[in-house]
Amino acid sequence: MNNTLRRVWSAAFGIYLMATAGGAALGQGRDEVRQALVSGAHEKAIALALEALRSDPANAEVRFLLARAYAYSGRRAEAEETLAGLLAEHPADTDLLVFKARLLCWREDLEGAERVFRRALELQPRSADALAGLADLASWRGDYNAALVMARRALDLDANHAGALFRTGSVLLWRGDYGRARGYLARAVELEPGNKDFVRALANAAPVLARRPEVWLSGRNEHWTDGRSDHSDLGLSVLFDAFAGRAKVVAKAGRSWRAGGHDDQFGLEVYPHLWKGAYGYADLSVSPGADFAPRSSFHFEAYQSVLRRFEVSLGVRRMNFPGDGVTLLAGSAAGYWGRWYGNVRALLADAGAGSGVTWMAGLRRYFSASDHVWATFGRGARAFEAGALEDILVAPHWFVELGADVYVLRDVKLRGTLGWRGGPNAPSSTALGLTAGYRW
Repeated sequence: MNNTLRRVWSAAFGIYLMATAGGAALGQGRDEVRQALVSGAHEKAIALALEALRSDPANAEVRFLLARAYAYSGRRAEAEETLAGLLAEHPADTDLLVFKARLLCWREDLEGAERVFRRALELQPRSADALAGLADLASWRGDYNAALVMARRALDLDANHAGALFRTGSVLLWRGDYGRARGYLARAVELEPGNKDFVRALANAAPVLARRPEVWLSGRNEHWTDGRSDHSDLGLSVLFDAFAGRAKVVAKAGRSWRAGGHDDQFGLEVYPHLWKGAYGYADLSVSPGADFAPRSSFHFEAYQSVLRRFEVSLGVRRMNFPGDGVTLLAGSAAGYWGRWYGNVRALLADAGAGSGVTWMAGLRRYFSASDHVWATFGRGARAFEAGALEDILVAPHWFVELGADVYVLRDVKLRGTLGWRGGPNAPSSTALGLTAGYRW
């Protein structure tokens, strides 16, 4: 009898150990699948999930992870098939319903996605995921007010919901509220550093980068009070993405008229993403056979975000004029306060130019990610925009510029600028600039 009992207890204990080990192994496998999914290793997550399901093919949690891995890797049909099996077993599971709605979004069935998101919200009124999904739908339809309401309701339920933070930041960015947008987007990136959409949105949360492809035709005329002939400029520019969206590029060509003659200029401006929180500005221009314009010029400047709200920059510019050359050092500091963007800038010409320091301060007010008005004033030479050597060697003077960028008929760009410069012992001038363009 004792031997029989010992055998029974030994068998039971062995079964217990096997079950415990199997459960531990499955738990470890599930955790590995989840970690691979979060890190963006989707194919690895699929392999690990399939391996875990061999020992427990009915495990709903691992199957859900597998469905997500399939979807994120682009295998949508397999994702939908796996999800359909789960929903057949758990039709009221809100996590499954929200994911189904996401799949419908990817298929561009927004009406179907909205029905499923709202069904999930009926089953669980405090579902931050469902509210964030409805916020996405509203923003894609252009209803930004509704998008913000839904996203903020989601954040009331879960202050660390990365999707709701991202959507709030994106809508604020489209509205031109760069200050608050950067805060929401930065928090979303902190929570999900591997999400490329979040990282890209934060990197683009700067006025110069938040643009679509455009073409511009611009003209400028400056009239002087001392009787000299007007200064005129005409240019054509095209802005587009390059390097898989990691840089904005502006290709430009123009002609300038001074003292009865004219020079042609050609160039490229590049605004690349650099390291975390930083972007650059590079400008290379040439003017073959120029009489007054720089025959060649190069500028590079790096802009670094500081404490999310501020940015600083440092750069250098070299301009080679006929018979002379000038090197300029540039630096700036700027801050975002909601829809307001303020900046100060200083430029220092080398000793050979004798023009000393130029400083300027500016303020912009955004009405959307594109429409804005601005004002700039300062003292010194207009060194950064020099069209001729005389713009740098001229005696220091005061200058002011007012301007506005607006889009009409949705994609037609109009820009107007009005500027003045002069001083007590120097002639003054008034400049008018107009730009028309189109964006895609």
